[in-house]
Amino acid sequence: MPAEKAKGPVPPPGSAVPTDPPADAPSDADAGEAEETTALASRVRRIDESLTRLTAAHAGMALQTREDDEPEPAEEDAPPPAPPGPGRRPVLAAKILVAAVAFLLFAGTALSWGASRWMESTIRPVAALDPTSGSIVDAAAQAGDDTVVILGTASGSSGDTSSSGSRTDSLVLTHVAAGGERVVTVALPTDLEINRPPCQRWDPRAAAYLDETVPAETRTTLGSAYDVGGPRCTVRAVQQLTGMAVTRFVALDMPGVKDMVDALGGVEVCVENPVVDDRLGAIVPRAGTTTLDGEQAVRFAEASAVPTDSSPAFGQAQRQQQLLASVFGEALSARVLLSPGTTRDVAAALGHSMLADNASMQDLLSLSTAQRRLGAAGVTLVPLPVSGVPNTRGNLELRTGDATALFSAVRKDQPLPDSATEPTSRATGAAPDSVTVDVLNAAGRDGLAGQIGTALRGLGYGVGAVSNAPEPSADTLVRFSPDRAAQAQAIAGSVPTARLVPDTGTSGSVQLVLGTSFDGTVRAPTAAPAGTPAAGAPAATCG
Repeated sequence: MPAEKAKGPVPPPGSAVPTDPPADAPSDADAGEAEETTALASRVRRIDESLTRLTAAHAGMALQTREDDEPEPAEEDAPPPAPPGPGRRPVLAAKILVAAVAFLLFAGTALSWGASRWMESTIRPVAALDPTSGSIVDAAAQAGDDTVVILGTASGSSGDTSSSGSRTDSLVLTHVAAGGERVVTVALPTDLEINRPPCQRWDPRAAAYLDETVPAETRTTLGSAYDVGGPRCTVRAVQQLTGMAVTRFVALDMPGVKDMVDALGGVEVCVENPVVDDRLGAIVPRAGTTTLDGEQAVRFAEASAVPTDSSPAFGQAQRQQQLLASVFGEALSARVLLSPGTTRDVAAALGHSMLADNASMQDLLSLSTAQRRLGAAGVTLVPLPVSGVPNTRGNLELRTGDATALFSAVRKDQPLPDSATEPTSRATGAAPDSVTVDVLNAAGRDGLAGQIGTALRGLGYGVGAVSNAPEPSADTLVRFSPDRAAQAQAIAGSVPTARLVPDTGTSGSVQLVLGTSFDGTVRAPTAAPAGTPAAGAPAATCG
């Protein structure tokens, strides 16, 4: 019996045959909800990937571009997310690793920044700048230039409240032309004779100014400006001397450097020639790179009687700039900034030894690092043009014409004159056979004057009276009349612990007074030209 045909209309060929949905099929509302869930998962995935890439970019990392990182499909066409499985675990681990590295780098950077800011906050601010001074030459032309005075003291007076006195040990002026393409540093001898302007009285113990004015003084030393008037008086005296507009000031107490260096565990310096000072002895006995501890660093900075220097102030300025570059470079290194204990110790030393106006540690690091590139294009350290022999007051005198040409060229960013780029020769004094010296014993040691007189005769000097001094003395001195300056310079070269003292009330005399500080050193006059290594002392090249 044939099957019974279905009743009802038959759909035309090719048309869809409607079927009833299964009982468990989702409703239209459920389908919409599933689509929204899929779209949300897609958006979350893209946001997650974007955040991962941003984190990696901050960490300095580059993630490989995924093959499917091409134009994202429209949300309605986006494929459903793959179910979690073993293949997705490495991706998740990579994301966690990148995020962790980025966090650590960010945390380290933030910690270093905070430590450096805290360290700099211990530097004591001081009012030093005087931008309205009438001694500034063509202030408008100097706009944009940076001129920094860096002063070194040797008494614990730069911000140390335990100090009751002060002594200026070194002074340099560094000029950075607008744009930073040329750096010129001039070493200013502190025993340069100047006419000091009137200044507000400075209290070194409190590192503060007093309500008292110190009157102007003629024929005094540049170093006395800080002694009586502190930072502001020093800046005024330098501006009066140079015509430069000083924009930053730093005073650093050199004994305070000892604590900084010891806190850092020592610092490295490189010297082309051994550093052997006439008064301090061998500081760096071999050329090349060496590590200094705190005590050695102070002696390295204070050395001002090194025979191989072209001039005392010039050589000392070079060493101090190199030392500062090493100290501040190490203090701002990640090793130190990420060590709370070391940062604390360095900050404590800074707080006791440094005063500044508009100058940070980073500024000092930049300046002193530039000086380590001496000889490179645009970086020059020059001595101030001065007399080779002190005048009758024991002060160096400015060679006015040469100094005027030097500072004019610096201000105008012009080539420096030949007289400035040629180092000043150290005055060696007269020949020994043209010198006659009286030797006086002020040390209270029997036979000392006779012993030293014999030693001087052996070096070719003429020796006059040999006797005891009328009164004891702690210092070893060479007293001389104005007409015997060259002869006195020769004696001082053979007795390196002696200090030159002119005596304007006499003529035709040179006296060597041996005080209790005399260490027994008597040597032949320096025969080698200044700036050349001593015989047998190999030189090195410092990059």
